Amino acid sequence: MPVNSFDDYPMSWKPVLDKESNTPLYIELADILKTDILEGRLTPGTKLPPQRELADYLDIHLSTITRAFKLCEQRGLICSVVGRGTFISSDAAALGMLPLHQALDKVIEMGAILPDPDIELQVTDYLKEITNEPDFYKLLQYAPPTYDSLLIKAAVKWFSYYGVASSRDNILFSSGSQNAIYAILSALFQPGDKIATSYVTYPGLKVAANSLGIQVIPLPLFDSTITAKSLDYVVKNHDVKGFYLIPDFNNPSSELMNTNTRKEIAAFYTERKIPFIEDCIYSLFIPKPLPPISSYAPEYGIVIGSTSKILSPGLRLAVIHTPVQYYSQISNTLYSIIITPPALMMQLFARIVNNGRFDRIRELKIKDVEQRNKLFDSLCKDIQSTGNKHCPIRWISLSSKKNLNPSEAEEDLLNKGIQVFSAPRFVVGNSEIPKAIRISLISEHNTESYKKGLMLLNDYISQL
Repeated sequence: MPVNSFDDYPMSWKPVLDKESNTPLYIELADILKTDILEGRLTPGTKLPPQRELADYLDIHLSTITRAFKLCEQRGLICSVVGRGTFISSDAAALGMLPLHQALDKVIEMGAILPDPDIELQVTDYLKEITNEPDFYKLLQYAPPTYDSLLIKAAVKWFSYYGVASSRDNILFSSGSQNAIYAILSALFQPGDKIATSYVTYPGLKVAANSLGIQVIPLPLFDSTITAKSLDYVVKNHDVKGFYLIPDFNNPSSELMNTNTRKEIAAFYTERKIPFIEDCIYSLFIPKPLPPISSYAPEYGIVIGSTSKILSPGLRLAVIHTPVQYYSQISNTLYSIIITPPALMMQLFARIVNNGRFDRIRELKIKDVEQRNKLFDSLCKDIQSTGNKHCPIRWISLSSKKNLNPSEAEEDLLNKGIQVFSAPRFVVGNSEIPKAIRISLISEHNTESYKKGLMLLNDYISQL
């Protein structure tokens, strides 16, 4: 029992330790905190007691509390704010996985981003060509540890679409962008390191970082956007070791970073010699993408060019352009995780790109996104959102609905038969949770169902 009496003392968290537990005390405390968050006893934004006060309450050494808080930071559960204290992270209770409803659920899918299967039938046709070849069986073996000239040629051409000059010395393949993110984080950062990203970001980044003990912290906004000043702030105040950015249609907020900001950020990376991950997941939906940040900082930028949204998610393939200085580390980590992606998938990718077939697929996908944006603009006139005609997602503001919680909006819409994703799924660290939801424009492939979903969405928001 604690020596001092805290019965009437106001404390936001009074953990109860298990005297019979053999778990190290600091780990037990961190586990209790996680349980209290998941079960709703601690909510995002709650200020925790000062470490000395908590140590006094539990009658344990201050260093044990410090270790427990450090572990909780690495798990993404808490955030320390200089001069203000320690708080439960805004995303501490958020689910890392984005659920996908099947057709049998009778839900109009506007949450997960699912490319049109009709367009992907062309990919199926190309696959059939390969399976009919006499030496097809060779592609069911392990892929060689080195890439052949046709695969390198395809990868170089692939990055040319983004505006990145690549070569054999820069190219690696992974089994999708999530695999790439995990491998890069594992190769270049250590448990306890911090990386920074937008205040709302792709949840898969947080899942990967959390599993590696890497803390993800939000970049502050200056003039309502991320700038080189944002990066400088987190390096000076949080000792950040790297960055993750989606400059083309940030997921979920859909911002498109302008050229001047890209150049300023690239100059910062080059001056500070800091590695950064540039996820170009939506870049190729833009007919003429802006030059990526990495094109201005080639020694430090690692580009992920996934095929999942613009070509086919079933390929489970992403192409990585890495500076030579990181090549061996990332290559070795990828090998330790997957050895190599499937030979069949890499061969299919090489043929589609080298034969010019990808140009037609991309053209169809760009046209599909443009048409779906037109329908959104015509049927959702009561909705305030960000995104443009080439963006496959929309970030819908609920800020005028003062009493509405974004998570409640997600639940309400699901009850009406529409799947969307709310801001808490994407928020980072101690950021204020935006009153917003994200919708995908390309997931509901039946045009009439898509229109119905948009009308239901517009009616719901307009009547709040």
